[in-house]
Amino acid sequence: MTTKRDLSSRNSPVIQGRYDSLKLISWWQQKKVANARVMVVGAGALGNEALKNLALVGIGQILIVDFDAVEAANLTRSVLFHADDIGKLKAQVAAERLKELNPDVRVTIICGDITTDVGLGVFRNMDVVLVGVDNFAARIFVNRACYKVGTPWINGGIQEMVGEFHVYIPGEGACYECNLPKEAYKEIKRRLSCLLPIEEVEQGRVPTTPTISSIIGALQVQEALKLIHGMKVTGGSGLIFNGVTNEYLPASFPQNERCLNHNPLKSVITIERGGSDIILGELLTMAEEKLGPGAVIRLDFDLVFGATCTCGYTSQILKRLDKLGSDELRCPSCHKLMQPEMTSTISRAKPWLLDKTLSQAQVPPFHIITASNKTSVVHFELDEDRGKVLNFI
Repeated sequence: MTTKRDLSSRNSPVIQGRYDSLKLISWWQQKKVANARVMVVGAGALGNEALKNLALVGIGQILIVDFDAVEAANLTRSVLFHADDIGKLKAQVAAERLKELNPDVRVTIICGDITTDVGLGVFRNMDVVLVGVDNFAARIFVNRACYKVGTPWINGGIQEMVGEFHVYIPGEGACYECNLPKEAYKEIKRRLSCLLPIEEVEQGRVPTTPTISSIIGALQVQEALKLIHGMKVTGGSGLIFNGVTNEYLPASFPQNERCLNHNPLKSVITIERGGSDIILGELLTMAEEKLGPGAVIRLDFDLVFGATCTCGYTSQILKRLDKLGSDELRCPSCHKLMQPEMTSTISRAKPWLLDKTLSQAQVPPFHIITASNKTSVVHFELDEDRGKVLNFI
């Protein structure tokens, strides 16, 4: 008796290895997939679907960035989370599940905020970045970081039964900010007006169905695979899907030649030092050797080094403004909010900062530090941090 399996095998090659069926695709190159390095920002509903697909096809190295913990509400739309995961860090749980799905993949995590805890060196070492978070600040940060180091990224967004994705390739077509409405910046400014955005920002808290997450997450990964294989992908292009009407609408944005974000880094110098051992004074000396007198280090955030109160109380603080909590600016004497003293420039004029390590100044590990004078710019990548951050296992 001939079985159904016997009939199907007569005209089909035998599938034995994990990736043999993928290798039947004419353009598929498993070696490229296995060598690829992909960052996924946000491990919620959309991130779950993207991560699952990346693992199934055998993406070799996957970095997950998320600071949140699993909640009961995540269980209806997150394939990687189970009921006994509630309270655990999303990134940690997702990493464990990916290894269960495919032991071939190597995974690492950053349990932190993409806007404060991920260095530019990380972006520079990725082939593509997938984003599944729901706030403008995170997307703008990723857009600027990717443009600086030349890494393509794919934005995804979902709400109820509607979703969209867009591909951004630095130097090719529009970037995310080329056509961003002014209302987006107003929203960010509103959040920053109290000085403490970290207390308000919530990622992925939008009403949505698991089905739209599956659709958009799959499309993001599909575009990523095309980029990894060197296939033609148009920067600034994307797709909007309306699950209510089942309409697909292509969405392409024109490049804004006046967009202020189009500033790729030039002259990146790798130094075998890390943020925990090099002090700001040493880095400033390196900058002066490259650029001459008058060189300064330019942080890409505001560093608070003190605070004063109208009652006369003063406090010494060394913390990023975007990591500062309201209690830390509350005067212990009169309980009013103190005025922070801050800077984003490190120079000889601020000697009290020069003996601080970059880690003490809350510069993220594996970052790229910019130094400049009036005419020239140089960038230092802290390469000793590479193995600490990109420790794929």
